[in-house]
Amino acid sequence: MNKAFMMLLMTALILLQGCGFKDIDKRFLVVAIGVDQGVEKKYNVTIKLIIPTTLTEPGESKYQLISKEADSISEALELMRSDVDKHLDLGHTKVTIFGKNLAEKDITKHIDWFIRRRGVQRIEYVAVAESSAKEILSLSQKSERLAGNSLILSFGREGTESSFIVTEYLYDFFERLLEKGRDPFMPIIRIREDTYEINQVALFDKKKIKLILEPNQTRIFNQLMYKHPQFEVNVTGDNLRFSLSVHKYDYRYKINTSEQGRPSIDFVVNIKGAAEESEEIFFNQSWGEIEQAAERSIEKSYLELLNSMKKMQLDPLGFGLRYIATRHGGDKDWEEWQELYPLVEFNIKVNVTLEGTGEIK
Repeated sequence: MNKAFMMLLMTALILLQGCGFKDIDKRFLVVAIGVDQGVEKKYNVTIKLIIPTTLTEPGESKYQLISKEADSISEALELMRSDVDKHLDLGHTKVTIFGKNLAEKDITKHIDWFIRRRGVQRIEYVAVAESSAKEILSLSQKSERLAGNSLILSFGREGTESSFIVTEYLYDFFERLLEKGRDPFMPIIRIREDTYEINQVALFDKKKIKLILEPNQTRIFNQLMYKHPQFEVNVTGDNLRFSLSVHKYDYRYKINTSEQGRPSIDFVVNIKGAAEESEEIFFNQSWGEIEQAAERSIEKSYLELLNSMKKMQLDPLGFGLRYIATRHGGDKDWEEWQELYPLVEFNIKVNVTLEGTGEIK
């Protein structure tokens, strides 16, 4: 009995296959994926592969770019496998870029593959290429030590911390496509000379791009989304023109839907900072006048952004989500909000505290 059992066990061990694990030297790490509209077929998919090297000098990043046209993203990747000698590993992908032509159509079909695909992390950054995703991935900045690292550092705020750069993740974008009361968005990347320029954001409805914000509007949008301090505000007023460097920033808002008058969203914004650059000397001028000029300028810019989003029926800040979350009517609350939002009036109250004029007497 024992002899027969041992023979059966040995036969089973011989027939068992390996687990399929491939060593790192037999893998190509995909650091970025670009999806454009194809010329002959539906998609033009581009991947950026890291080529390992012992040197990590600036401008010496090694990479390989592969691009294929196909009627599906899966088919394009399958065709790419015949062009390389190693396994394509999508688990290290950090950035996914969509061409503007695709984003202006129904983007839900393209996002769906990335959510369903095994091996794709949902924490990767997503963005829109103003021209084409392939052109963005083809650029390697002179300061880049590792392939694709410039974009990763820009969006991750590990390197630069710009108030113009809006960060969006794949998982959050997908959730916003499905969630009531919160619309999706993506930053826009363009190439200027030999570098990336990221200072605009595209706002989507639940399917496609509906509005592209200007750089100054993008900066305000970034403040409202993430409440990051350390940004500059250009203040222009009566006989005043200066730059306010913000050190502390916070805001809160309340949705007021009382039966008397129009529904409103009332903002209270608190800002502390110093005037870093001005065309005039502030020694003999009251700081109260300077603070009031800054408050009026900021209130005006906030109202312009909020009203432009309301006009296009876009709600990336989640006013609708706040409304239905603080009530108990279910779908009825959502229907009410859709009727209320076009009628909403924004009231902005900005409190600026000037901590210094940046001047020495």
